[in-house]
Amino acid sequence: MFKNLLKSTLASAFLICGMSTVGLAQDAAQYDVEGQLKLPTDYREWVFVGANTSPHELNDGKAPFNEMRAIYIDRAGYDFWKTNGTFKDGTFLIKEVMSATRYEGTTGNGYAAGDIVALAAMVKDSTRFAEDAGQWGFFRFPKLKDSKYFAKTSEQYAEDRCSYCHVAAASETDMVFLEHYPVLRDAQGTGRSGVPMKAD
Repeated sequence: MFKNLLKSTLASAFLICGMSTVGLAQDAAQYDVEGQLKLPTDYREWVFVGANTSPHELNDGKAPFNEMRAIYIDRAGYDFWKTNGTFKDGTFLIKEVMSATRYEGTTGNGYAAGDIVALAAMVKDSTRFAEDAGQWGFFRFPKLKDSKYFAKTSEQYAEDRCSYCHVAAASETDMVFLEHYPVLRDAQGTGRSGVPMKAD
């Protein structure tokens, strides 16, 4: 009886471990049967790495992108970056694109995020995007017309539609604008998940 109980316990443990391994091994980037990238439903549980804005007022009234941006990276991609200082295959970055609004506050005047108008993404995959710059694929999930909902999937965008800014200005940092993301700069190859502090 004891042997049977032990076998049953071990079998359950192996099953649970196997299920956990499968869950952990799954890439953040998932595609449908047509090869379109699926928008993750939980990306706000990823690691927030930074934000920036480019309003008209600071660009002679003609900013190419009058918006505010907030960037997230998948947790596995962040852990690898933190340990090794490079972006691994499967790294997934998502950008929330928001309107930039001016405000007057008690701490001074400034800019704040308005409504989310679209999401953009970039995924590193040396097989799927072998011929693309940096082996990154770029995607966009717009807000649907006259709706509160966003597109669930996106085809890969051509370079002249999305990635040309990265090719032109961020090729030396693997297509990612590290100057805007202090979380990534601090973590790169350091193993840290916070600001540096003096040892006791």
